[in-house]
Amino acid sequence: MTNIERIKNIISEELRIDKDKIVPEAHVFDDLNFDSLDSVQVVLEIEKEFDIEATDDEIDGIQTVQDIIDLVENLS
Repeated sequence: MTNIERIKNIISEELRIDKDKIVPEAHVFDDLNFDSLDSVQVVLEIEKEFDIEATDDEIDGIQTVQDIIDLVENLS
């Protein structure tokens, strides 16, 4: 399973969002309707899944699914 697939699975499972809507260009707040708690929840699961740790600044910079993918790739 690729990193993108793993990230999609986490977002889909945590927020009960259809995987078809989770595309790299999707804005997490506008398109996927994340709120601040959702962001924290997803980041915690991603950190656990990929055995990484993101800083608050890195987390605050997340706007799109691609930002999450880039964060995982940069920290892995």
